[in-house]
Parts: sequence; C-alpha cells; structure tokens
Amino acid sequence: MKPEAFERIEKIFSRAEKDGRDFLLEPEVYRLLGNLGFETPRFVFLGMGEKASRGQLERLMSREAVIKVVSPQIAHKTDVGGVAFVENAANAVNRAVERMIEEVGKRFPGRGRSVKGGRKSAGSVDLRGVLVLEKVRSENVGFGSELLLGIRNSREFGPVVTMGLGGLDVEYVKERLKRGTDVAIASAHLVGKSGLRELLEPLAVFGKLAREFRGKPAVIREAALISAWERFLRLAKYFSPGTRESAYVIEEAEVNPFVVRDQKLVPLDGLCRFSRRKADKKAAVFENIDFLLHPRSIGIIGVSERMNLGHIILNNILREGFPREKVYVVKPGLQEIEGCRCVAAVEDLPEAVDLFVLTLSAGQSVEIMERLVAGEKARSVIIIAGGMGEKKGTEGIEQRIKDLLEEARKKGRPAPVVNGGNCMGIYSGPGKYDTTFLPEYKLAPPGKKNPRVVYISQSGAFMAARQSKIPLAEPLYAISLGNQIDLAASDYLNFFRSQGRAELYALYIEGFKSGDGLALAAAAKEIVRKGKMVLVYKSGRSPEGRQATSSHTASVAGDYEVSRAVLEQAGAFVAETLAEFESAVRVLPALAGKIVCGRRVGLLSNAGFECVILADNLKDGYELELATLTDSTKEKIISLLHPREIDRLQDVRNPLDLTPVADDAVFAGCVEALLADPNVDCAVVSPVPMTAALQTLAPGEGHRENIYEPQSLGWRLIEIVKASPKPTIVNIDAGTLYDPLATLLEEAGVPVFRRSDEALRFLAKFVSVSSRIEHIRRGLR
Repeated sequence: MKPEAFERIEKIFSRAEKDGRDFLLEPEVYRLLGNLGFETPRFVFLGMGEKASRGQLERLMSREAVIKVVSPQIAHKTDVGGVAFVENAANAVNRAVERMIEEVGKRFPGRGRSVKGGRKSAGSVDLRGVLVLEKVRSENVGFGSELLLGIRNSREFGPVVTMGLGGLDVEYVKERLKRGTDVAIASAHLVGKSGLRELLEPLAVFGKLAREFRGKPAVIREAALISAWERFLRLAKYFSPGTRESAYVIEEAEVNPFVVRDQKLVPLDGLCRFSRRKADKKAAVFENIDFLLHPRSIGIIGVSERMNLGHIILNNILREGFPREKVYVVKPGLQEIEGCRCVAAVEDLPEAVDLFVLTLSAGQSVEIMERLVAGEKARSVIIIAGGMGEKKGTEGIEQRIKDLLEEARKKGRPAPVVNGGNCMGIYSGPGKYDTTFLPEYKLAPPGKKNPRVVYISQSGAFMAARQSKIPLAEPLYAISLGNQIDLAASDYLNFFRSQGRAELYALYIEGFKSGDGLALAAAAKEIVRKGKMVLVYKSGRSPEGRQATSSHTASVAGDYEVSRAVLEQAGAFVAETLAEFESAVRVLPALAGKIVCGRRVGLLSNAGFECVILADNLKDGYELELATLTDSTKEKIISLLHPREIDRLQDVRNPLDLTPVADDAVFAGCVEALLADPNVDCAVVSPVPMTAALQTLAPGEGHRENIYEPQSLGWRLIEIVKASPKPTIVNIDAGTLYDPLATLLEEAGVPVFRRSDEALRFLAKFVSVSSRIEHIRRGLR
C-alpha cells in the first residue's frame, strides 16, 4: 500500500467530519476499502428523490440488484426493511426504492422534516439516500463461506484486528467453536507480517476457504487471506492513537461479510467509526524506579509507639538489613523509634530520601504529598493508604495527587515516582527492605537461597497468598501496585527490561490504565527476547468480575479475549487458572534455559494407568505428539530391562511402561535413553513411588530407604534432567509421605507436578509459548 492511499482515506474522514459525522456511510466504507486494494461491489448511490437510470444500472453487470438504505441512524438495515433484492431494471429499482423509503419511515414515526444540507427525513429518521449494488456472485461452500474482518481501538491495547467466521450467525457459531479456531486477534503494533500465517492457520474459516475440501480445490489462496489481514493491520496502525501519522483514529471498522469471487475477497457490508486523535499524554516518568527499588535512605510516616501498621512496616524494613542510621521516622515528640532517628515534620528530614513510605489515611495523603513535592524531600513514594478510589467521594484524592505530580513534571521540577495507593507495599531483596505490612509470624520473610521470581501484582493479598503457598519460589522483588496512581505494571517491566536479572516476571493484573496494556505487552516482548519469561494472570474477565475488580482497585478491566491474545503474541505465558499460575511460578524458573525444538514428547512411567492418562491428554488444548523412538533407543532400553526380565512383560514403545519391577538404576537409565533420543523433544517422567523397587522415602522407621543417597532415584533424576537441554517434567503422583522426594527434586531445580494430566498439559503449553518466544527472539514476529 502506497502512502497516497492513506492520504485519500484521510480525506474521506475529513469530509465526513465536515458533515458532522464521526462515522462513514456505506458508500464511503466502500471507497476506503477500494483504497486498501479490495475489489468492492459495483454500486450507484442515489440521493433522496433521485432516480436510477438505465445506464447507471447497466454498469452493475448483474441480473439482480441489491438496494440498501443509507442513514447515519440505522446500523442494522435488515431489521427495519432497509435491504431488498430486485430485478436490475430501472422501473423495478425505482419502485423498490420508493417502497423502501416509505417502509423505513413507518418504522420511525414522526413528522418528516428538512435536515442539514437540504436532505430529507422519512418520519423521524435521517435518510441520505439508497445504495444500489450489484448482487455479488460468490463461491458458496456451505458453512464457512463468509469471512469477518474488523478493527477495534481498545482502551488498553490500542488497535487490534480480528478475523473469523462471518455472516448472520457469527456470534452463535463463535460460542460453539473451540478457542483458537473461532477468531484470530492481533495487535496492530506488535504482530509482524511473518507471524500472520501462524495466527490464521488454526481458524475454521481459514481451513474451509484456503484449503482443499472434500476433493474440491481451495476457493482462495492462503496468501490472499493473509494479505487482507495485513492490509487491515496496516490501516489500524496508521490510524492509531499510538502513532502521529494521521489526525484521525479508527475506533471501529468491520466488514461482515467478505465473500470470495474469482479468488478475491469482496466486501458486502461494512461500517467504520473514527475520532480525532487526542493530544499525546506525557509518558510515565519511571527513571526514579531505581531509587524506589534500591534506596540509600528511607523516610516513613505513620509509625506509632505501639504496634500499628506503620510500626510493622518499620520492623520489616529493619529485619531485611536496611541500615538504621538511614531510616528516618516522621514522628513529632520523639527522638528515636527502634533505633531510628525521628523528625517532627516532613520538612525536617535531613536529606531528600530515596524512598518515602506514607502509611497515613487516604485523606491525609494529599497534604503529605504536597509537602514532599514542595520541599523536594523524596525521589519515590509508596502510598499504603487504602480506600482511594474505591469508595464514592475518594476519587478526588487520587486525582489531586495525579495533578500535583503532573504539574511539577511539566514545570521541570523534581517529582517523586509513586507506587500505590491502596497497596500492600514492596519487598526488595537487592534493596534490603520490606514495606509490606504483614507481621513475620503471619507470613515468613522470603528466602534468599536462589531468588529467581519478580511478583508484580495489583493485589497485595494475591501476592502474599502466592508467597505463602509457594515458599520455594523465592522472590527477588514483590511489588504490590494498588491503584497505579502513577507507576503502572508496564513501568516496572520497562525498568526490568534493561536492569532485571530474574528469570520469571509473574504479574497479577485486574485492569489497565489507558494504553498500558499495549505498553506492558511491548515491554514483555523485549523481556522474553532476552531469554526471560513473563507470566500473567488477568482477572476481571466476566461482567461480575469486572464489577468486583472496579470496587477493589478502582481499575477498569478490559476485554479478556483481547488481553489474552495480545499478551500471548508478546510471548507471555497467560495462565487460565490460579492453579496454572501457581504451577508456572514453581516450574518456569526450573525450565529456564531448556531448548524447545518441537512437539514430540516422550512419556515414561512404571505404572500402566499413568501411561494411559498421559496419552489421553496429548490433544487436550495445546497439542503434543508422541515421539517415535529410534531403533538404537529401543535396543538401549531393552538392554536395561532384560536383566530384570521386564522386556518379557512389556514391549518397548512410547509411552514406555517400565512396570513396578524397575529399580532406581533401570528407571533412571531408561529416562536417560529416552532423553538422548533425537526424536524426543520433551518428556514427562512419572515414577509411581510406592513400589518397593524404588528408593523414594526419606529415612524413617520400618524401612531402609534414603532418598538423600546419591544412588537413589531422586538424585539420579536430578542429574539426568538437569544435564539434558530438553524440557522434562517429573510427576510424583502420591500422598504426603512422598513430599520429601518432591521437595528434594524441586529444591534442586527439577520441575515437579503431582498429577500426570496436569504435568502433560503444562508441558504442552510451555512448548507452545516457547515456540512463540523463539519466533520473537529470531525476529520473526
């Protein structure tokens, strides 16, 4: 598409705007599509009172004509009698036009009147005329013959483009198709040309139109569908609030349906709404995040001599090793608390602190912020106070703080970055502080053996619950965002994009500020490009959930399908359930550095039921395929099984059932042989530990087993799994007696599950996400 095509489209918007409209009439939509290179139906536009001539209708080149009413007030023309099919002859068309105007007028009772520009209204509806179109001859292959293609400018993610099954029953059918086959959604700013085919290929309509079906050739080339998708993406990106190329933004544009004629897509119905691009908002100032996360000095207000919320925070800061001499407590009438110097007021702080923790009520927060900004006393602030924006009447508190920061920044004055309000605080291992207000006896401090996770959560309680349930996943940072008055999740991801050293960034998001979804996805894409992983759980998916979200953090939750699609395109691992999120927090750091080469999986157990269940879940959601073992692998496994005569009990195949007779050495040897097979890309290993042949118990009474001995199954698996570059998950399907074995494996960095079906489904999703990430890293997306 050449630049002049976009210039012509801009003129179409300009003329509509001068007519007082923020939408295009259908003839204008056809002109827009023509400039995109689509072949549109031949048509004649008749203004109110105009008659069609024979010469005009001959140009339609069809026996039948389609007549459509043109009105800025009518979206669904069929519902009001605004669509008709007639013989393509002047008398027939003109009679049908008169009847249609009369019929539509009856649907909108009211006195006819003149309207702007000399146009007429029928009843109370503003009619601009009628569109007389050729009846398009199209390929009809039954269900799936029609295509929908649309643009929507979402508040959170900017312009997204959707392709899927079109026609009158699109919503009905969409609800009944498997996810991923119903509709494809792409961000105009994130998806490159090379990634389009992968998104479209799973669609049911793509397969129906672009592939041979029941011996009949494809009705359209794959390249033509991909080209249409790409043209809509380029249109959406050009007329986007995130670019400066145009004065206009496409808010919504849709063709439903496109049909196929002579290997080309032809639009039958279309709509388009647009707006003026608003002035760019100042980007969030996040350079001072380094002061927030790695402060050299801390101030705090709201600390009582008794144990209150502020005092708990102070104790938690000191517990993490932050030097007392660099902690200042704003507390009139006292010299010191907990060995920290007290000052009477914010203005008395002996220095501009890198971090100030504000634990007063929401109503008191504005005054303190005003004094901090006026005196330039803080480079960053954490506002703990709850209630901001959650209750009617408190919205103004947030806005006053936002205005205060914006005004200072516009004037070029130092203004702190702010985390919160309504947050639980921040834990920073490298910063040696913890400003969360949970006492140590309620939530144990994070361990520091091998911190590999960063939590970024809109809910402090969600973050604390995950830390409590998954103590082995030690956080490097745990950031409770709260209401995101200033800093948003994307600001932190952008900071960690250049300075982060964690292997996993785990986010809980309820709602995005305007445009922050796209900013977060773009930052996530850069993080995964550098070999890290981004995990997201997005709540507020249902209307009820969105309402609860709003009452919780005063945030507005966006459309979940768009959120999931765009974040997945950025390479994020989007968890569908809490269980999956928690599994990912545990397992993804252990899978870091593993190389995903394909979807061929090796399955191994010592129990027949495990093999059956593993095989049953191969096609559940993200699909894996059974690897075909090489002859040399089979020979190696037979040589291991033969001394115990296991080869007489079972054939060597995938899934591989070793039976309960296999001991530690045999089991481990077979795992090693499986992972060495060039046909195996990944594996699930599921030893059922109750068999007497395996050493799977911690030392105890009544047995001589010891999982801590180097020759035990656990240690053998640790060496094999960690040495292999292939993603491998170990499943321990047993009760609490075998928790020590699972803990031994997890602490050594081996991914562990406790149910085989969950293990396989997770591995399948990991392989799928890793494939997308590899495309991103290679610059193919």
